[in-house]
Amino acid sequence: MKFSLNKLVVAAALVVPALAMASVGGAGMLGGRHDFATRAMFLSTQTAAAGTAGLANQVGMCSFCHTPHNAQSTSLLWNRAPATQTFTWDEATTTGGTTYATIAPAYKGSTVKCLSCHDGSVSIGDVAVYKESSRTGAGTLNTYKVGDQDAAPKVSKKVGAGGAMAGTHPVGMPYPFGQAKNTYNGIQTGGEVVLTEFDGAPTASAPLANGVKLYKDTGASIVAGTAAGATGMECNTCHDVHNKSSNEDVMLRAKLQGSSKADGYICLQCHIK
Repeated sequence: MKFSLNKLVVAAALVVPALAMASVGGAGMLGGRHDFATRAMFLSTQTAAAGTAGLANQVGMCSFCHTPHNAQSTSLLWNRAPATQTFTWDEATTTGGTTYATIAPAYKGSTVKCLSCHDGSVSIGDVAVYKESSRTGAGTLNTYKVGDQDAAPKVSKKVGAGGAMAGTHPVGMPYPFGQAKNTYNGIQTGGEVVLTEFDGAPTASAPLANGVKLYKDTGASIVAGTAAGATGMECNTCHDVHNKSSNEDVMLRAKLQGSSKADGYICLQCHIK
């Protein structure tokens, strides 16, 4: 199945001005960066035709990703068409010798769901089902703020365009949980990784309420949690898509500013430097 590329919608979805996108970290979905239904920057299809700005979309806030019936998958009641793109990095291994992951459409981790939108090729409104009707492909549920349609995609929101993950923090890969080698997504921690340079249990990080979020590979599935020797990281490790455990406007579980683990700096929640 191939996604419909609605360039006008894609461009607008990825290029909302920074000020307009501002939301409060930890305040939840309503009014947040993933609230595509009620934010004032969005228009319903009907009002867009009339050129009226700032009206709420007549779509449920959760509908863009989830549906209670006829979901694409029972897991998360996922409401977006299956991903078709495979994502890879531009290098074979990290400097520590860990093999970079390949994120294929059938990947079991949550990252593939993030990339299905953030690769910049899918409009937010291209949901699979809405009001019991198939919406996959041509039909989109919404358009966006008047004036944004001709703008170029915002690079910071476009990850993995064309399947290229170059320059992006690795995901779908093992984390040295317990400061030990782990195997995750079929990949083992590289032999040159200095294990003591990683926090052995970053999920318990203070002063953050929840710390970062790690995942465990059970063999049959990849689910939230940790398991000795089988722990890894996904996009959701650092970002909270529902903006409940966030500490920053960009839905980070920690903070962009700081110089220590104690002050909540995101990098040092995992990396000991």
